Parts: sequence; structure tokens; C-alpha cells
Amino acid sequence: MGSGFENIALMPHVHKEEALRATRELARWLEAAGASVRVLRDDSVHLGEGFRGVEMDELVSGLDLVVSLGGDGSMLRAAAVAFAADVPVVGVNLGKKGFLTAIEADGMNEGIEDILAGRYVVQERMMLECLLPGEEARHYALNEVVVGKRELQRMIRLEVDIDGVYYHYFSGDGIIFSTPTGSTAYSLSSGGPIVDPLLECIILTPICSHSLMDRSVVVSPDRVVEIRVEAGRVMPSVSLDGREEVALPEGGGITVRRAERRLKMIKKAGYSFFSLLREKFDFPLGDRREP
Repeated sequence: MGSGFENIALMPHVHKEEALRATRELARWLEAAGASVRVLRDDSVHLGEGFRGVEMDELVSGLDLVVSLGGDGSMLRAAAVAFAADVPVVGVNLGKKGFLTAIEADGMNEGIEDILAGRYVVQERMMLECLLPGEEARHYALNEVVVGKRELQRMIRLEVDIDGVYYHYFSGDGIIFSTPTGSTAYSLSSGGPIVDPLLECIILTPICSHSLMDRSVVVSPDRVVEIRVEAGRVMPSVSLDGREEVALPEGGGITVRRAERRLKMIKKAGYSFFSLLREKFDFPLGDRREP
């Protein structure tokens, strides 16, 4: 294989039959092409006979590539595994937007064939590192870290320091700390800016702020952001890419910074973020026509 991708992990959306069918088809195709295919043990239960699932440590050992089959949520799950293994990730879109994926379902085999033949580009995407109180382990996110609340009808109050200097006091539903990759996700829905994913920065976007003056702030990726939750009002929580939700102790705080490593994300040759943006968000063409 021109790409050197011999050991490949497939990570499907296990609750979507279309994704399971595509995974079975792709596994057969890859094995016929000489690749070794791996799936997680929990995923293999949904895929049926012919799939020997492995635990996470065996999945990432000697791994060359992670393939996601689903939507953007599935891609975020696969990205976490790829980042931990320090290998590239590519997504097959079987969802709605498919903003993070590179290959559409109807061109899956051809798209994977291009990748195995070396016809692709690798983009390095900034990740966020999150340190929770009382923990030594680091948590990572490709899209965003969200500090919010579990009670629907009460406000959370947060103090934010940047590089050890007091910045702001927020009241509302929480704050989103987004990467440029995540700028088209939850942050955008909350009024944040769209940022070229090849830039590096941290975007702070309030969620339903109680002040009309609160707006998104874009800071250098070298900044270290600390957030403290006012004690005694609500039960605070931290969510990372919508996958991992962790309860915070009362009065607890977290630290968010740029991760030292970047995620390797595979895109098709000729990929353009701005063409994708126009297509996925239905921007008008005006008098222009598609090339």
C-alpha cells in the first residue's frame, strides 16, 4: 500500500444500521486489499459474526489509521482514539452535516482506495487540553470544552482568568471553549465566529449570557484559561466534545490550554474549507456557478 496504512481500526456508529452495513462492506474490501482490520470489542457485538473485537490497548498498539463511519459525533469519538494513538483519522459521512468527515457514503470504497494509494492530504488540527481539579490525568477535545450546569432553570456563575489575570465574570448557562475546528459546531450555534481550522486560537463563547454585553472572545493559543465555578448555586459539569461529561465539585475550577500535540486529520486531495462551508451551510452562490 502506497500509504503504509496496514493496521486499520474501523469505528462505526453502532446504533445506525447503515453504518454497520458500511463497516462490514469496508472491512471485507480492506482485507481483500491486504490490510488488517480491527474493531473495539463493544462495537463487534453490533457487527455480528466475522468480527473479533479487541480492547482499547490492543486496538491502538501498532495502529496506522482510524476510520470513522457515521456523522460528526462518530468522527469525534474516532478522533479521540486517533489522537491517543498519534495516528491519522478519516471519516466516512453517514450522518447529516458531515462537516468533519472527508468521504461521502456513496463513494466510500473509491475514497478509501485513494487514501491507501497516497492520494490525500493531512491537516494538523489543534486540540484543547483540560485539567480538572484533583486529577493528574489530562482530558482532550477536538471541538470544544463546555463548562455548564445540569439544572435547566438556574444560572451558573463563572470567573475566568487568562494567564493568571482576572478577565471576566459570567452569569448564564455556561461557557464554550472552542478550537477553530469546533468553531462551526456548538460555538457557532451560540453566536461565536467561524474560524479557519488551520489557524490556532482558543474561542470563548458565552451560552445564553445574562448580560447583553457578553460576546465571544478569541485569544492566542498560548494563553492558559482558568475557570472557577461559584459554589452553592448549581451542580456544574464539564463536557468534552459532547462525549465525556464530568461533574465538578462545588467551587471547583478547571484549566484549558492548547494541547502539545495536534490531531492528524485526513482530507481528500483538493479539499477546500471554504467550499465545504458554502456547501454544508447552503451559502448562496449569487451569480456564480459551481466550477
